[in-house]
Amino acid sequence: MEKDLHHFIQHLQERRPGSLVRISKEVDPVFEIPAIVTCMENRKKHAALIFDHVRNLKGEISKLPVVVNLFGSRERLADAIDSTVPQLAFDYIAKEVPIPPVAVNRNSAPVKQVIQTGDAVDLFELPVITHNEMDLGPYLTAGSAWVKDPDNGWTNCAIIRIFVASPNQLVVNFNAARHMAHIFRKYKERGIPSLPMVVVNGHHPAFYMGAQTKLLTDEIEIIGGVMGQGLEMVPSETWGEKMMVPANAELVIEAELSTQNYDLEAPFGEYTQYYGGQRMNPIAMVTAMTRKKNAYYLDIMPGRADHMLLDAPQIEAYLYNRIKAVIPGVTGVHMPVSGTARLHAYIQVKKATDSDPRTIIATALSSDYRLKHVIVVDEDVDIYDDEQVLWAVATRSQWDKDLIVIPGMLGTRLDPSGNDTATTKGGIDATKPADDSSFAQRIKPGAIIDRIRLEEYFEPTSVS
Repeated sequence: MEKDLHHFIQHLQERRPGSLVRISKEVDPVFEIPAIVTCMENRKKHAALIFDHVRNLKGEISKLPVVVNLFGSRERLADAIDSTVPQLAFDYIAKEVPIPPVAVNRNSAPVKQVIQTGDAVDLFELPVITHNEMDLGPYLTAGSAWVKDPDNGWTNCAIIRIFVASPNQLVVNFNAARHMAHIFRKYKERGIPSLPMVVVNGHHPAFYMGAQTKLLTDEIEIIGGVMGQGLEMVPSETWGEKMMVPANAELVIEAELSTQNYDLEAPFGEYTQYYGGQRMNPIAMVTAMTRKKNAYYLDIMPGRADHMLLDAPQIEAYLYNRIKAVIPGVTGVHMPVSGTARLHAYIQVKKATDSDPRTIIATALSSDYRLKHVIVVDEDVDIYDDEQVLWAVATRSQWDKDLIVIPGMLGTRLDPSGNDTATTKGGIDATKPADDSSFAQRIKPGAIIDRIRLEEYFEPTSVS
């Protein structure tokens, strides 16, 4: 049986008590759920939430409960691929091995239990969330948008922001530097008026992690690799076998993405925790919507850990492989939430030479257009702890020789401090000299610390 969102939710309920909370109170799709998640984060609470009674865009209680903050902890992401937080990026790399999809009969495909086509399609039946006070309106945020490269037939999967403009119309935003934009331009340059687009909402977290691969390949096969089994696929309602869809998705929206017709899109609160600016983006006309009878509606909370962390392990894995090929001594890469899990990277290295950190910084900054600042630290610094990294910056760097600044690089227009897509990038070498025999020694307690158990000294309730 293929993994899906229902199985993962059941797993959390049975094996991870406290990591999933169900809320029966009726809630509004405009601002209320995002406000609840924000208040939770402010209290350092990271549980996934299921809202059983959410009003849809018609003001009625939706048939689909809303799942949110599913990706809001590294522990859940690690759990999804049977890993641990320290090993997450490395285990993800090991699973990025293509496994071809498996075609199944449409009669056995759960996503075909409810089918709407043509005039019967009504996106307003969904509990689509309006997240931030200046957002244009309701947005699909957990939609994995699938388009096919017309040259090689590979499917590209991208989580992008999609505005729900009407019961059957979407306005789609994708960054000019992304693979989806490259494919879109191929259709547009060839005078093809529209291209098939599938929007997948709701599946196992391993599905979403695989769909965020940075490899240039047929991403459906990488999804299978990360899930550990070939993704079960079934023909779409609109294009049949020419465009297959995942059989165990919660919800699938099929649409024709126009290369000619555009509409105004945004503002929208982004991962930088700023609003993305308005622009004209392509319109997609919905042709079909299929789902499970008991489908969940998945939402990713923009600008929160739920949004930032989903892509972080894939970026970490990609950067690790790129840097490891140049500097074999690299031992870890971490994209911290404090740097939006996109703009900052902490990189740990066992130095061979004093030139290693500069080479690491240059390699990393040229490997991901969003990455802006890199801090390189030694093996004794925990890259998952902001305080330790900043301690290394404070005590192991002199900026007249350890600070690198590179102006005029490609960046993300979502960074309000940049000049559209042009930005200044940089890095800090916060490592000790390769020959550290004359460098100050870091303090540490005696070996007894390994035997200390606080419960032997304090009442359990007195130490938080």
